[in-house]
Amino acid sequence: MSPHLPPRTGEDSYDVLDDALTALAARRGAWLGDELTVIGLLASLIAQAERCLPEPITTARLNGASWEQIAALLGTGPHEARLRFDPDSSLADRRWPYDT
Repeated sequence: MSPHLPPRTGEDSYDVLDDALTALAARRGAWLGDELTVIGLLASLIAQAERCLPEPITTARLNGASWEQIAALLGTGPHEARLRFDPDSSLADRRWPYDT
């Protein structure tokens, strides 16, 4: 089996996300019985995960990975991946690893 799998959901990712949600709620003193709290915490985890993507993508590109390979892992097309993560793109997220 290839170590480079496209994105997927299932019991393993659900369990990890549930653990992260519970841990974040505990850190913030939030109650998971409120749906709006859950929405806010999930949005925080999604935003953090998205913010973590530019660094490994930049490193992968420097190590010879193609936009096609990266796009397959992101579940998108190469053009969209390049627009979002190429430092030369006007649409790229410039926060991390570009902010210091």
